[in-house]
Amino acid sequence: MSKRGKAQKSKLKIPSAPVADQKRTGNPDALLPSANNSGDCICWRFKHLDREGPWGLAHLTHEQVQTLLADMVQFESQTINELFHQGGWPGKCHDVHTLPNKAALERLDALGIPDMTKIWKLRIGGAGRLWGFLVGHVFHIVWWDPRHEVWPSLKKHT
Repeated sequence: MSKRGKAQKSKLKIPSAPVADQKRTGNPDALLPSANNSGDCICWRFKHLDREGPWGLAHLTHEQVQTLLADMVQFESQTINELFHQGGWPGKCHDVHTLPNKAALERLDALGIPDMTKIWKLRIGGAGRLWGFLVGHVFHIVWWDPRHEVWPSLKKHT
């Protein structure tokens, strides 16, 4: 204890790391498992998530959100090539103007992103689709479509 009766804080030993702009930075490759290849794998952005529309997350239960996130975590170990360029599944790309659901096109207008030319989807489960825009390896999530309504299947029971 110090002269005033307060316990002294012990200094933590800071591991050596590069210094940038007078701040010590850690090495993510050493600190986070799988970080060394994260530049190649898919990652998520939620900025453009349609919160008000029919395919938002607001209507999901806690358990449904947990299940969706667990499925998304499984995709994080895969590269964009593995997800979208292997013959159609689990991911596919469509021209926005070919979306058969006019409500989906109207929602893109309402969200202020009608000028996008390609929209991407990831199949999760049977009918579930995660829709968004792919920029590099970043998937910008727009919709969670658990009933396959954005692009309805012509096949029965799918």
